[in-house]
Amino acid sequence: MGAVATIDARHLSKAQLAKMIQFTNVRPYATRDDIVAHLQVCAEYGFDGAMIANCWVPLAREVLRGTGVKVATCIGLGFGQESLHGKLALMRECLALGADEIDYEPNMALYLSGMYDAFREEGRALVEAAAGRPIKAMLEFGYLKTEADKRHAVQLLCEGEVPWIKNSSGWGEGGIAATVEDIQLLREVTTGTKSRVKASGKVNSYEKTVTLINAGAEMLGTSTGKPVMDGYPA
Repeated sequence: MGAVATIDARHLSKAQLAKMIQFTNVRPYATRDDIVAHLQVCAEYGFDGAMIANCWVPLAREVLRGTGVKVATCIGLGFGQESLHGKLALMRECLALGADEIDYEPNMALYLSGMYDAFREEGRALVEAAAGRPIKAMLEFGYLKTEADKRHAVQLLCEGEVPWIKNSSGWGEGGIAATVEDIQLLREVTTGTKSRVKASGKVNSYEKTVTLINAGAEMLGTSTGKPVMDGYPA
């Protein structure tokens, strides 16, 4: 598979690169002070978004007000096996708290069970519940052992009109590192659809960030946003 990027990420300014990154801290032991420090770094670097647990969304809205940094959160991280009604309730709660964007964990057990319609319709129902807010499916490629399954799972989410599809959450057994090959696959399958590509999982250096953007990623999630940006060439 060849590269499909329309730009060379090395030509991005530092500010342009920052606007392609969502800086993440969803550690279960992160304290309020840790989150405030995280949000301040997001504002300092001008990242696209701050990804935090939904309990911190109101705090994030307060700290980031006027900075242009989006408040992003996630549901079902690592497992995604809540019932559809449970996920819909969580989605609505994130919106009520004031989140700008929500990442969700698809129920990978549905796909692995061959319940393809249910897998697709879960995504479609969550898109409808988001009422126009961008949502991202944290598709766990670590559970999909063949390229054919990866392509099929992505296609089902595209059919559900999920706005963004990720290769991974970066957490748990299925949360594998982003690779050029997987991002190229995502870009190829999503081309011509309403879905866009986000890379996540071990996005931990400027060089890797550039490589993944050139492979087709339009957004990146990373818990090491500061080192990535500090690696930008002088």
